[in-house]
Amino acid sequence: MFQFVRLSAAIGILFFAFVSFWPALDKEHSGPVRVIEADTIEIDGERHRLYGIDAVEHDQTCRRRDGETWLCGRQAAAALAQFIEGRTVTCEVRGGGKRDAYGRFISVCYAGGDNIAAWASRSGWAVADPDANRLYNYTSDEGTARFLRRGIWDGTFDPPAEWRRRQQAGGQP
Repeated sequence: MFQFVRLSAAIGILFFAFVSFWPALDKEHSGPVRVIEADTIEIDGERHRLYGIDAVEHDQTCRRRDGETWLCGRQAAAALAQFIEGRTVTCEVRGGGKRDAYGRFISVCYAGGDNIAAWASRSGWAVADPDANRLYNYTSDEGTARFLRRGIWDGTFDPPAEWRRRQQAGGQP
């Protein structure tokens, strides 16, 4: 009887340990990447939204200083694809693996040792979320891009969240 109790306790402890660490097993994804938008990538069929930034949308247009309209959203996605091409990408899922309204993980992702969201913000393809955790707050990177007039900061654009709201309300891009 005592051996049965010990065996049951050992199995219970192992089960508890396995269940307790299960979320940790699913917190990092690594592998080949497909760029969806400048703030969304896909690894092995799982989409990851880059934490701390909001990039221009794929069909969004911007206006350069000379007044020319350009497809900044597509160029931003292409620039991200070029940046991560041939590099190992690893995403650390935040928030215990919860997904956003679009079914994406919210993640901090790295191409090699480079933080992808920091690169997107510093390169002028995304605006920083000022409410992001201070470890992943890219407002200084955004300021650099704005000062150097990189990417979308070379002219005028609608902030991505505002552009999405207008599109959902039936507005024109």
